[in-house]
Amino acid sequence: MKNKNSNFKYKIVTTKTPLRISFLGGGTDMPYFYENYGGITISSSIDKFIYVTIKKHTNFNEKYRLNYSETEIVNKIDKIKNLRIRETLKYLNVREPLYINTISDLPYNTGLGSSSAFLIGLIKAIYKLKNINIKLSKICEIAFKIENKITNNSLGKQDHYIAAYGGLKKILYSKKIVDVKRVNLKNKNLKYLNENLIFFWTGKLRLSNKNLLQQKKNFKTNLTSLIKLKSLSLEFEKELKKSKLNLKKIGYFLDINWNLKKKFSKDISSNHLDKIYKTAIDNGCYGGKLLGAGGGGFFLFICEKKHQKKVINKLSNCKKINFNFENSGVETCFLN
Repeated sequence: MKNKNSNFKYKIVTTKTPLRISFLGGGTDMPYFYENYGGITISSSIDKFIYVTIKKHTNFNEKYRLNYSETEIVNKIDKIKNLRIRETLKYLNVREPLYINTISDLPYNTGLGSSSAFLIGLIKAIYKLKNINIKLSKICEIAFKIENKITNNSLGKQDHYIAAYGGLKKILYSKKIVDVKRVNLKNKNLKYLNENLIFFWTGKLRLSNKNLLQQKKNFKTNLTSLIKLKSLSLEFEKELKKSKLNLKKIGYFLDINWNLKKKFSKDISSNHLDKIYKTAIDNGCYGGKLLGAGGGGFFLFICEKKHQKKVINKLSNCKKINFNFENSGVETCFLN
């Protein structure tokens, strides 16, 4: 899979990769589950993005200049501190001097799949510079392989696939294949769902690795809940496809999902997060969930528009973020 011919055909490229919200099924996309039981996730990309720019570097005093939340200037790949950049450059056998810059519309480590979206954008950008066309599924598998190594084999595949393909998707996981299918909603229903979702930043960053490793250790204990989560995801898809959306039922599914997920590891929720959730439900939300592996980040709630102002006022310590569903996945937005 490694490409020995790493000569770049272009000088500079920028990719744009969407972040995501996950509705149901997170946890069933872990290989240790789906290889035996099959997995399913339902998630959507949103109109918040990570941009990755890679430029052939011409400053002879430095080989690699990397700008993300930190700035690194190094002359050897092995000296790069950013694990995802370092392991990707190694895996793809990149030897040219490079300037790599990344910008995100929302903070990292907040449960929106940002690290996976960054990797998808980085890999796509390197292949574009080489003028090599590569299937989205292959980009996803390379990204998963790199990130799974970094996280001690405790990672799922959902975030890579939804970032690469975009849209509202049902993704099916098995030992042999990952099958990405569009969830067909009428435009008016998609708009209605979007209008009745509210999205809050809890103010807490978290690192997913610890929670994901704990979930892997607790796998046998969590097995019954994971199987239930899988069947709930299939029911949720049927609910979404109905001609008229029932917000109470959609909220009910998210609520069950959240309560099941909280059992996976003691660090997924906290008194602070439980209080936010209870306040939202007490003031008109039908259900919701914390996005990502837990511990902090963003809450997503189903809430009728008429109740949203009250919920926002009651959760004044959280920041409401406006978003729309996004149809596109990773794309090249500049190439020269």
